[in-house]
Amino acid sequence: MSTKYHRKGWCAGALVAVLVPGALVSPPAHAVAGGGVARAVDYGFIAKIEVSGARGCTGVLIDPEWVLTARSCFSGNGVQAAAAGSPMAEAIIGRPDLATNAGKSVSVMSVVSHPERDVALGRLAEPVWNVDRPAIARTAPGQGEVLRVAGFGRTEDVWVPDKLQHARFRVQSVASTTVEVVGEDGASTCKGDAGGPALRERNGAVELVAINSASWQKGCLEVSETRQGGIETRVDGLDPWLRQHVPNLYIECKSAVPIFAVHPDDTMWLDQHTAPRYGNDSWIDGFRIGGPGWLNGRAFASVDGVVYGAKENGELRRLRWNGTGWDRPNPDHWYDVIDYGWERYTTDAYRNRVTADSKGHIYTIEPDGNLHWRSYDHATKRWEHRVVESGWGQYDLIVAAGDGVLYARTPDGKLFRHHYDAEGQRWISRSGQIGAAWNMYHSITSAGADILYGIRSSWYNDASYWYRYLPDAQKWAETGTRGGKLLSRRWNRTHNVVAAPDSCRLL
Repeated sequence: MSTKYHRKGWCAGALVAVLVPGALVSPPAHAVAGGGVARAVDYGFIAKIEVSGARGCTGVLIDPEWVLTARSCFSGNGVQAAAAGSPMAEAIIGRPDLATNAGKSVSVMSVVSHPERDVALGRLAEPVWNVDRPAIARTAPGQGEVLRVAGFGRTEDVWVPDKLQHARFRVQSVASTTVEVVGEDGASTCKGDAGGPALRERNGAVELVAINSASWQKGCLEVSETRQGGIETRVDGLDPWLRQHVPNLYIECKSAVPIFAVHPDDTMWLDQHTAPRYGNDSWIDGFRIGGPGWLNGRAFASVDGVVYGAKENGELRRLRWNGTGWDRPNPDHWYDVIDYGWERYTTDAYRNRVTADSKGHIYTIEPDGNLHWRSYDHATKRWEHRVVESGWGQYDLIVAAGDGVLYARTPDGKLFRHHYDAEGQRWISRSGQIGAAWNMYHSITSAGADILYGIRSSWYNDASYWYRYLPDAQKWAETGTRGGKLLSRRWNRTHNVVAAPDSCRLL
């Protein structure tokens, strides 16, 4: 923070508004240039936050379930939760003109305050979808950089404005966790703007750089202060805190997860899950892509559309789905035979002891009780192979859920997570038991990024369930139930279900 303005010196400029929602203030209208009323198309992610009907501020939707705002909008530090049936605040999102019915009003049920910076996260009672959200900046703004600042605070002549305001602000100085800014042409932030965003555009994408924190409020209604400028709390450097509480900011998924399913009639179908990040029941309708010949084998998916098939005669076949059909590597077959001796993985004892990770590496548990690692180079037709570790005979199932991330299940249903660095040939981490009763699933597969799909038989059809483990927080993502989130019952008593493991990745 600039030595000219110490935090305590901003007593007249605190931006939390009593009985006022947060907004960008404009000084006298004739002094504002390049600012004014914000458009919904530009700022649909900005929220007006009313805290317990007593005060207001501004926030930013950074995830369908979370808004980021100023810690000063809420009292206290740490985690605060609303009493049963009594939300802590109300967030109106996607409504830059409060006189309309646009957007959505959602209750804020809990708040997580940062221990050091004037920022806080508000968890929404229900997710807000279909809103373009800004990326979180990874670098600090530079001195002289121009940012767009917005909020719902008072203006030069309106105590409780009903329209979101915005203006351009120039960075005057940069401190370790804050930046000092001055509005161009006399613009200033006012009470109610706390928690509003400071934004920049980089490579065609909007980035959230900072959050409104304090201001001298020059030009704001009923403020006689002549000093100009404000303090913004930087959001770069918040990664460890955000990873713990909003892990979906740090996952990237393809538009759809290819899921290959072998049906009882000996055919293979392709289903595509279009909402792997949050586990929503959203699919592209499945269609048949192959068969017969799959029931007497074990299919497992790899990267770039590759599907391996272990056969009863010991062949390991390599196929590749190119998005519209199977590649045809030779005139006689849709596959290449790349190895022999894989017949054990067609048996009940070993069919779940083989998997491929998001790098295309193959892991197996073999009769010697060891975990084996293999890598196949299709261009040179060469294999690499090593024994990784003994003691894996205790597991009846392994599934890769990332680069070297292996989930392993014991016959009594206990689940463990291990992370292996194949390049360094070392273990990065090992988790104790992280789950139980996983033996209810006859197939477990992954889209990558610690997303798991469990397939369980029911009396009339198989059902799929979604899980996601959060390694930074060492817990499972909330699903609204004690177990996984039910996705669908579209699996028609499937024999084998495998997802492409490179569909999602952690950032």
